Amino acid sequence: MNIQPNSIRLGNSRSILEIDVCGGAISNFQMKPEGLNPLNFNYPLDGIPCACGQAAFKGHFVCLGRWGDPSPAERATGAIKHGDFYLREWEVLPPYSDSQVRMRVISPVEKLQLEREVMLEENDAVFYVRETISGRYYNIVQHPTIAAPFLHASTRVFSNADAGICQEVDPAVRSQWPVGLTGKEEMINLEYSYQPDNHVFSFIVEPGAPYGWQAAWSPADKLLIGYIWPRADFPWINCWQHSENGKMRYRGLEFGTSGIHAPLEEILQSGKLDLLGEKTVRFLGAGENITTRYAGFLAKIEDEITDITVIDRNIRIQCSGRDKAIELRMPQPMG
Repeated sequence: MNIQPNSIRLGNSRSILEIDVCGGAISNFQMKPEGLNPLNFNYPLDGIPCACGQAAFKGHFVCLGRWGDPSPAERATGAIKHGDFYLREWEVLPPYSDSQVRMRVISPVEKLQLEREVMLEENDAVFYVRETISGRYYNIVQHPTIAAPFLHASTRVFSNADAGICQEVDPAVRSQWPVGLTGKEEMINLEYSYQPDNHVFSFIVEPGAPYGWQAAWSPADKLLIGYIWPRADFPWINCWQHSENGKMRYRGLEFGTSGIHAPLEEILQSGKLDLLGEKTVRFLGAGENITTRYAGFLAKIEDEITDITVIDRNIRIQCSGRDKAIELRMPQPMG
């Protein structure tokens, strides 16, 4: 493993994975030798100081403590949008190797600790993450975000999302993936990226499915980036879209514990602890902790995706133009 002052690099014969020490973002994930990194997202934040020099949302970062803005009362305690873990220095814990690293970060503001273990599969472009949270009530949303050149007008997004809402619309207004309904009562097909849009959509993972998954595919590059996780850990799929000058610039492939993009205080005071049959806040008692898991992967794909699942240690990707699924191996079973 290559540890630089600001980043950690894991590698195998097929891929490279880089993690920022400051902020903990997975900022580079690419197959060898092409070098196309779908996670090169970098979004500046004005007016938010950072002790370790990070001043932007990057790549795949974690929203922990909250998903969204703090309330005025929370802000007075030092809380910021999405929690402050993406601004803090993460501690690298021994032992580590070219394919495995453990990290830890503590936020006195959020009163939460996160310990993460990342493992890169030996022969496939697959990484496996196990995260343990301890502290108090919280929400956590994994926030991988794609940007150009991987993101362009023909980039497609697939998932096993089900019923959903638009965050800017009355939650009583429901839609079904891949349809997103905006405040203007316009319909957006979220599988595609050619329609400029600036909204956040939230969907529950298909009820009864053991795993949730979301993937983005660039037909021009024949490259797929995807994530899969136990539904019990993350029952929500969230889709952030950001456009500028009439073109889609960023797309979030988010998944997490909540489908309400609002201050925790507001969720608790309003009693909106359930939406579409799923919880919107997680609670930890004194001395308790919880462990969640997910895997990220890259694959060369020529046809659109119809399904992704896990069998033992294998991620199985089913495509419309193939009778046989593409299989990628994980470093260990999902659990």
